Amino acid sequence: MNIKNDCDKIINTIKSGETKMHSHAYFMARAALVLFGAVLLFLLILFVATFIVFALQENGGFFAANFGPVGWETFFASFPWIMLLLSLALVLVLWIILRRYPMIYHQPFLYILFVLIVVVSLSCLFISAGAIHGGIYRYVSRNPIPMVSGVYEFETAPANDVYRGQVVTLSTSSFVLANDLGQTSTVLVVPTAPSSGSELGEIEPGDYVIVFGHGVATATIQASGVENIVDYQ
Repeated sequence: MNIKNDCDKIINTIKSGETKMHSHAYFMARAALVLFGAVLLFLLILFVATFIVFALQENGGFFAANFGPVGWETFFASFPWIMLLLSLALVLVLWIILRRYPMIYHQPFLYILFVLIVVVSLSCLFISAGAIHGGIYRYVSRNPIPMVSGVYEFETAPANDVYRGQVVTLSTSSFVLANDLGQTSTVLVVPTAPSSGSELGEIEPGDYVIVFGHGVATATIQASGVENIVDYQ
């Protein structure tokens, strides 16, 4: 009896126009649209993740972590936190879109976040951040684009005690560094200073480097480490 009443209610609802019937093609198209949106969101998350890698490479954050407590302070100061928050927001949106499906609906957000982090991390191993964002960085540095140029300039700005530029001349224990503005500084390298990968003997004039150190005089830097980088300009 209850089943009959329920069926009558459904039929009356349909007849009243409150509920519309849709074809199988409608549901297939809607599912395809949701899938397309999910793929776009995932690609956007991947784009932001590779940007974070690129920013840390360019501002010295990755290399700074090898220089102890001071280096870690530089790492956290140079980390693009806004981009990290953006990526988490995108993951939340993706979870909301996909949670209508049973396999996603019954999973907590943190579990989905963990899976996405693993997938994105593995994807980043096969995707060069420099190839993607290096080209964009090079283009916007020559052809300013509102908002886009600001993001790349700001997020790749070196932190305190981190100097970025091109080696002009080189001697036994020092070299001259020229920044993007053409300003030069003499970099003093202590022979026993720790280096996370690049010794002074491996640096050549024309190389682009990141120097970790502090100013000891006007236009003079005492380096605690030097790393070669790629210049995309």
